[in-house]
Amino acid sequence: MASFDIRSPGPHDIDAIVDLSRELLQFYGVTPPLPRPDMIRKLKAALTGERKTVELLLAMDGDEPLGMVVFSEIYAVAICRNSLFIQDIFVTKRARGLGVGLALMRALAEIALQRGAFQIDWTADSWNEEARRFYEGMATLLKAEKIFYRLAGGNLRQFLDGARDPAIAAK
Repeated sequence: MASFDIRSPGPHDIDAIVDLSRELLQFYGVTPPLPRPDMIRKLKAALTGERKTVELLLAMDGDEPLGMVVFSEIYAVAICRNSLFIQDIFVTKRARGLGVGLALMRALAEIALQRGAFQIDWTADSWNEEARRFYEGMATLLKAEKIFYRLAGGNLRQFLDGARDPAIAAK
């Protein structure tokens, strides 16, 4: 078993987070949308700025990043409880199979319990068999009846402008 630590990042970890983010994008076959310096600037603001918009845990072997889980705390009004939502969980190719993902999930579960969060939710790509096997081994409850929707980029603007469906814009 490899030796690694799970911890909240500090300002000195921004480069490691950018490295992990870029490898995550590469895994999905996506070109990074921003040059590295811009990613560093934006991540610093999101993690340490006046309006902190994201939380994450890092798995590190010394100075080498092995993985991360990126999450947000949300409040479920219907059940009057907090929950955590995982935006991304990612383990580098070289660290897979070493227990890094499980350690990240356990650390996040501890945070959930400390904060009184009722649940942790996340999505998985249906084609990612490795991730699905990992999640199914954790006593998770698969919510297959849910459909994941997203408004992003140009679609977000179209929605606001009512260009996609005039009937929706009229409501």
